Amino acid sequence: MSHPFAGRVTLVRAAAGWGKTTAVRAWLGNGPARWLHGGAITEETPLCDGVTVIDDAHLAAGPLPAPRGDARLVVIARSLAWPQKGPPVSEIGPGRLALSTAQVGRMLAVRDAGVAARVRRLTAGWPGLVRLVGTALAEGAGEDALCFDYIRTEVLTGLSPDAWRLLADAVHLEAVSAPLAAALGHRRAAATVSDLARLGLLDPPVPGREWYRVVPLVAAVARESAPPQAARRRRVLTAAVRWHRRNDRLPDALRLAVAAGDRAACAELLRDHGPDLLAAGAAADVVEAVSELPGERREPHTDLLLAEALEITGDASGALALYARLAAGEGPLPAALAWRYGVAVYLWGDGRDALRVLRRGALSTCDTADEALLLGWTAAAYWLAGELRECRSYAGRAHEAALAARDDRALANAHVALALCANLTGDPAQTQTHYERALRLADASGDPVLVTRVRANLASCLERQGRHAEALELLRPALALATRTAHVGMLAMALCNKANLLRRLGRLNDAAAAFDRSIEIYQRTGSRKVAYALNGLGDLHRERGRAQEAESCYRQALRAAAAEANRQGLVPALSGLARTVAAERPALAAALARRALRHATGSQVATARLAAGWIALRGGRRDSARAHASAALAAAGRQRDRAGLAEALELRAATSDPAPARQALAEALAIWRDTAATVDADRVRVALGALPEAPRLHRLEARLAADRLRAAGVAVSAPEPAPVEIRVLGGFALSVGGAPVPPAAWSSRKARDLLRILVARRGQPVAREELARLLWSGDDATEERVGHRLSVALSTVRGVLDPGRCAPPDHFLAADQATVALVLDRVTVDAETFLATARHGLHLAARPHAGDGDARAALTAAERAFTGEVFAGEPYDEWARPLREEAHATYLHVLRELATVARRAGEPDAAARYLLRSLAIDPYDERSHRGLVDALMEASRFGEAMRARDRYTEAMRELGLTAADVGGLPIGRRGPLSDSAL
Repeated sequence: MSHPFAGRVTLVRAAAGWGKTTAVRAWLGNGPARWLHGGAITEETPLCDGVTVIDDAHLAAGPLPAPRGDARLVVIARSLAWPQKGPPVSEIGPGRLALSTAQVGRMLAVRDAGVAARVRRLTAGWPGLVRLVGTALAEGAGEDALCFDYIRTEVLTGLSPDAWRLLADAVHLEAVSAPLAAALGHRRAAATVSDLARLGLLDPPVPGREWYRVVPLVAAVARESAPPQAARRRRVLTAAVRWHRRNDRLPDALRLAVAAGDRAACAELLRDHGPDLLAAGAAADVVEAVSELPGERREPHTDLLLAEALEITGDASGALALYARLAAGEGPLPAALAWRYGVAVYLWGDGRDALRVLRRGALSTCDTADEALLLGWTAAAYWLAGELRECRSYAGRAHEAALAARDDRALANAHVALALCANLTGDPAQTQTHYERALRLADASGDPVLVTRVRANLASCLERQGRHAEALELLRPALALATRTAHVGMLAMALCNKANLLRRLGRLNDAAAAFDRSIEIYQRTGSRKVAYALNGLGDLHRERGRAQEAESCYRQALRAAAAEANRQGLVPALSGLARTVAAERPALAAALARRALRHATGSQVATARLAAGWIALRGGRRDSARAHASAALAAAGRQRDRAGLAEALELRAATSDPAPARQALAEALAIWRDTAATVDADRVRVALGALPEAPRLHRLEARLAADRLRAAGVAVSAPEPAPVEIRVLGGFALSVGGAPVPPAAWSSRKARDLLRILVARRGQPVAREELARLLWSGDDATEERVGHRLSVALSTVRGVLDPGRCAPPDHFLAADQATVALVLDRVTVDAETFLATARHGLHLAARPHAGDGDARAALTAAERAFTGEVFAGEPYDEWARPLREEAHATYLHVLRELATVARRAGEPDAAARYLLRSLAIDPYDERSHRGLVDALMEASRFGEAMRARDRYTEAMRELGLTAADVGGLPIGRRGPLSDSAL
């Protein structure tokens, strides 16, 4: 571990128990240093060259000596003010000494991360306190049992009066800053806060922040040690409320007003700043503050504010019950109440009930913000039900009212309504335009909930266009806003959208986690919008081949969507369930697909058509499936739905002959690649490789894609066994139709050798005369007799490769009067697969500005495919040498390139493993020797690096060459490494 002592003088300062001495010893390691005790130090104590450490320097009777010449001084102290004169001082404090949660867990020897996190929070990572907590836990005592005496005697004793008074006030506050401390009447507030923080009694601040909290265990001791001063506590809290309010820190002001029991201040804050408090994420504090107010202090708007706060915090039943009480009766409702009540029902209840509430809203002049919001949300409720005419009417009226009101928030909401209307009519350009206008207006309005809603909806719009990465970036601020404002409904929606994007981008585990979290929030709050997240998770399970889990998700989504007549959730649930059960219950699948088609509108049409098409194809109705594919293509095109287009092209390919199927799949693959949908692209690659007469490159890409899909947990259909598989790596073996061909099946050894020669020539035509010479070179038979033998051998090979004589004679072996060749496109040769995979991986690795992920996957597949030298253990002549040497050299190249990629990824140990394999095959490969020494040095395996260096030197000496310097190691010197070599 390198030390952090940058200057001539380094001051390591913190209260007792912060592990200062232990840390300095660890930083210095075995380096030379002179250690002195502060009690024996005077200003005249000489400091020698090098590092001098003065421990417990606060005990020194006078000034400390200053370093001269090359001397460096490390001062360890609990409290010490360094003089201004002299060399500059660098200071290390509690922020550098604090233990992380993981380190706390190791010190306590606990595996429960929750326990470690709790102790870290209580102690702020203070090593001495963590150790005392561990002892208390081991003895079965309370966590604070041993800490209190230690803090009282070792930490708080000796604090200056100013520091003690400020600490006594700060324990009543959530956080303290120098300006707040000054407002509370503390002299030298900035210096005192800084001193307490530098000692570690206040939590080390986050960089760039000026706020501190008292370490919880220290706060507990300070409260117990100070005499009861209820009046002082009230004065501190009241003054802090005023200061926070003056400085626009409204949530802090409200929380402290509640803590002070200041009902008047609570009532004023709620009256004057209620919407601002909700927008700032203080909904839970609003709920608590309202509960503190007696009935006579509850103004008319307070209950409405409380209902909105309950809705934000996810207390759906409480919010709906309060709204119902406020809206008791059957008469018209004020617009402000109607739209808020309607939104709560829209988010958590039945869409039809939401419409009934919204339609009770009183509309008079239609030129106020509340009336415009009422009209906009009514349009959204009609969109949910799929009713275009009413959605269009209310969206237009909302826009007119918002313009008249000149309110950014209402106008943004109106543009959302217009976007939803455009979505129903299948106008993607207008949908996106309205969402983009809504986002600009929402940002201007400063309403974080509205911003979250617009960003989430616009992200869904971009998702349909295949702009997945862009949509995810757009969604990140929405997630942050939903978290900051603690609006659980918006958070659940944003998480669902994020999960859909992650699924498309191939991050399936992350997507599943986001879906689970969204579902948990929706279910905990009783929202029927859970249908959206359940449908997404069902799609993910279906993709992974988990039919039972997928069916369960779709059925739950179906119940939630049908209960509120939510077509936007209903159609995906019906379509997904139909595709899931089609294999075992075709009649049910067909009925579900028909129902989805009846309800589908706008962007859902392609989804329903695809489900109907795949079910028709499974039932053998090819023409019907093709018709559904064409309809899905048209619907997806109208919506600019690139994912729908690609999936419709896949369906069209499945209903077509090989040539048009290949064209359709190539177009689908281009879409998936352009949109970075890696899993979908790999699914199409597998389909392309499975087509009859697929080129070798397609078959190779299909195998690599299938490996990636399996690694991601995606179900991949087992490929049909290749009719003929020939293995030559590690020895010769033959399989036909998936079954090994035993040696006894060869009636002629010469026929077996003939096949081996043709494999070694890699599909190139070989002259009959050359084959005869290679097979019967020592035979004195006549040319006519040798020609007859060759014909017999060819017939034998054909019989072994095609025992049933089902294929034409030239299917596997192409022969004419002059030459014979193996048709490589109709057999699988492991050496050819290895070489093609290796070439693909090396090509990817050599591309400029390309990432290493795909290259590493292809190279790893090639490395696994090399199971031994060509014809290992088999007799061979010169005819096998070119293939053997090419495979050998390619394998070494693959190993070296894998090592390079691993080192770039910061994995020197993996690089060393690849290079050791390379040297086991070729101990004279200089590039592998040099790379191995470098990799071992990067991994800090210095002893192994030294031995690898010596092996390199010896190998080069045997070749009469001189080794170059590598890894900072001088070459040609034996013995242990020097410090300079390290």
